[in-house]
Amino acid sequence: MEEYTFKKSTCERYDIRLKDGWGWAIITIDENGGLFNAQSDYGNYSYSWPCHGRKSFKHFILELVKDKSYFLGKVADDNYYYQDETEEDFKEEVLRARKEHELDAKEARKLWNEIIEFDYSSKEGLENELYSSSILAEYYPEPWYSFSVRKGCSPQAHGFCDKIMPILGEIIKKEIGESEVE
Repeated sequence: MEEYTFKKSTCERYDIRLKDGWGWAIITIDENGGLFNAQSDYGNYSYSWPCHGRKSFKHFILELVKDKSYFLGKVADDNYYYQDETEEDFKEEVLRARKEHELDAKEARKLWNEIIEFDYSSKEGLENELYSSSILAEYYPEPWYSFSVRKGCSPQAHGFCDKIMPILGEIIKKEIGESEVE
């Protein structure tokens, strides 16, 4: 039999339902190990902060509620492809280059016509078009500096942070007492 260590702890479970019926989460936290685990209709998120350095893990969670970018950086994938925003970014780059006289009207029109014909439905397909476009290469020898796909955390992850986390924060504030919160 292999040797191992074992530790058992008790977690607290928070069941949150938004009153309008659109939004729920089941969140468990383990004070002893700094474990955060959430299943929700906004997605599933988990991470462990065993050395959070705060009075309690609940105090640390209150900081997570305020620091959306840090929280998302730990619990969510940032490879969600923003199709519409990417297309807008490309158009804005052509407008910027024209406004700053990097392109004349004819060049800008040629480039504009090229980028509006790109297929923005797939990140991989779009990147392929970017790198194989002779028209884009004519004006941007290294197109990835000016034309890159917009990626980030999913709208669902942002929804979790914007809708569910503030509610969890309010619940925890009541539990630990408003006077204990810095």
